[in-house]
Amino acid sequence: MIRQFKTRPRAWIMPTMLILGIMSVVVMGYSIYLALHDINLVKSAKSFVGADNFVALLQDSRAWSSLWRTIVFSISATGIELLLGLGLALYLNRPFIGRKLVRTLLLIPMIMTPVVSGLIWRVFYDPNSGVINYYLGQLGLSSKINWLGSTELAMVSVIVADVWQWTPFVFLILAAGLDAMPSEPLEAAEVDGASTFQRFSHVVLPLLAPSLIIAFLLRIIDSVKTFDIIYVMTRGGPSLATETTNMYAYIQGFNNFNISYATVINLTITVIITFIFTTVYTRLTKAKR
Repeated sequence: MIRQFKTRPRAWIMPTMLILGIMSVVVMGYSIYLALHDINLVKSAKSFVGADNFVALLQDSRAWSSLWRTIVFSISATGIELLLGLGLALYLNRPFIGRKLVRTLLLIPMIMTPVVSGLIWRVFYDPNSGVINYYLGQLGLSSKINWLGSTELAMVSVIVADVWQWTPFVFLILAAGLDAMPSEPLEAAEVDGASTFQRFSHVVLPLLAPSLIIAFLLRIIDSVKTFDIIYVMTRGGPSLATETTNMYAYIQGFNNFNISYATVINLTITVIITFIFTTVYTRLTKAKR
């Protein structure tokens, strides 16, 4: 047995994979059970309804609007985080005094829990005593902007908070990718007279592509699941302007006590998002090859 484990390293992870597999099957099975029944927390009766919950979801315009807002939030936040994280990783990759300290300080937002981050930004955005409006007033600009109370600005404000917290995560992945990058291709390009932009576009970017793909997938998946920072900052308001699918499922499950319908929302969105991400990942890996 010991010899088998030595010759087959994958055997060491089999117990963990087995446990995770069983847990996934149990959770998915129970979710399907909830989706096919009418279960309400304030009612003791449980009845089998088949696909009625799924039909109701297809006719629920609020659910599909929340899906659109989820897509807008996820793509916007992830795109900005990738750009800022890449810029920071490239800039801080060069040696200078205090480089390690600066890189360490950049990770502070990521260490905070999303609830704390949301509370901090809620204070910043306060229309009467917030820091942002105070400095806008000092600059002679409007100082009474209701950032979280405006349907036009609420989503932007939440995206800014998410970008502030998770850009360091992207920076960490890309900085590690740059540190592991071989120096020979860059040196050869420099000897050949390549410009800074040419070295970046033809050498750095292709070599950094695996790290970029990993950062993109991790952040886009996590942003789709975002709930806590939105709940703390806006509760999905104003007028549903920041209500994502997770917020809508929460409202259905814990405000309306309709556990079955909340489960259907999350199941359907999970299938849709999984299909989209699988397609994107497949195309990205093919393009990389």
